[in-house]
Amino acid sequence: MPSEKNTRSFVAILLAIVAIGLTACQTVSQNTSQQPSNLQAPTIDASPVESGEAQWKIAKAETMTLTVNAPGATSVRIFYRPIVATDRYVVLKRINTPTDSRAGKFSTDLKLVPDFAGEVWAEVSYPDGSKKETEPIQLATQSSTVAQVGPGEATSRYTATPNNESARSDKFTGGKIERAAFQPGQPDIKITVNVPSFHMTLWQNGKEVKTYEIGVGMKKYPIFIGLRKITQIIWNPEWVPPDSEWVLESHSDVEPGEHIEAGDKRNPLGKLKIPLGDAYLMHQARKPSDLGHLVSHGCIRMLKEDISDLANKIVAARSLPITSQQIEHAMNTTDRLVANVKPPVAIDINYDTLVVEGGVLHIYPDVYGRDTNTVENLRAELQSLGVDVSKLDDQILKQMLDRASANEEFVVSVAEIKSGNALVAGTNQPLTSQSVVAKKAPTNHKAHHGAKGRR
Repeated sequence: MPSEKNTRSFVAILLAIVAIGLTACQTVSQNTSQQPSNLQAPTIDASPVESGEAQWKIAKAETMTLTVNAPGATSVRIFYRPIVATDRYVVLKRINTPTDSRAGKFSTDLKLVPDFAGEVWAEVSYPDGSKKETEPIQLATQSSTVAQVGPGEATSRYTATPNNESARSDKFTGGKIERAAFQPGQPDIKITVNVPSFHMTLWQNGKEVKTYEIGVGMKKYPIFIGLRKITQIIWNPEWVPPDSEWVLESHSDVEPGEHIEAGDKRNPLGKLKIPLGDAYLMHQARKPSDLGHLVSHGCIRMLKEDISDLANKIVAARSLPITSQQIEHAMNTTDRLVANVKPPVAIDINYDTLVVEGGVLHIYPDVYGRDTNTVENLRAELQSLGVDVSKLDDQILKQMLDRASANEEFVVSVAEIKSGNALVAGTNQPLTSQSVVAKKAPTNHKAHHGAKGRR
């Protein structure tokens, strides 16, 4: 949870998405507002709430009342930014007339999604065209990570891999990943993701249970890199489009604030969503070709059968009070089902393009353009595994790096690198089962990047 000092130092170019089911965000710059000096500073309050850790206000009901006190104002816009965001936000509500003109009060009701947690503030407009902003309040639902998990609990129980490296690296596994069948009732589970490889692994008791292919956030809307927590699994989630420009651009058949029920073709979430906190989600892919590509607005997409399998395994491992009959009913209907995951399941999201796994080097594409595939970084990776890098030619290393592409990784054993045969012995392999499809049909692949919204 960000400290009060850090929270107040954040620029108010904010993110959002949540939504109320939200799954979308827009990048915008906050306007520099004229600040009328002769008017009382506006304030914003939420009710009903109770005090949480630090400055957090924890919602005591699913629907909250937000009240902006702004005497003399003509209209109000209310904004939201999740706790991890620094450059994006969403407009939650526009109030064009005061509910109490004499007192200068603007009130509205807002239904919060389960993982709502972040700053909420208002921009107030006056008759002379000037504007003022309220101080933000930190608001979270009772089921959010803020309320359910106190500060430091996740990091004390789970440790993210150092330096944002893949959990499958020989540095952490000793060169061999143990695999085992899934065991119900064994609660020691965690999930790791390596974004450039487009793969996610479920671990139980330190052993690999299953690895899934995924799609991730577009370069403009990247998935959060770092340690997240799963506190809920939701079957048949509704979707409430936020008041954002992307809704008009790509969803002309929906209105901001409209409740799009499960089963509606306009609902992009599919049968399942697993909140990762702060409006980041894991949810059903729209089509198989989402796998292995940058397709979402910050979310992880999985095939229906894969996210269902993952959800079932989390329920069974933690012995959650959800029956197989309830899950089967949810999968065959549009009835909503929610499983609360306590304690949360850790999901460690990494960004590692140079991974030595089982003595084999995997060079993945630098999909977010973070300048990770450099000769210097490759030398450092190999040197950390005992390779005498003084005998490696820069030009050869660069050619190895260049072999990775948007749809393929370059794979070669460390032994062949040592013997000087890396370029001859190394091979290109598709990142996922769907990467081959994209390579053969580039026009279709291009279309996957056109959809807007965090989903």
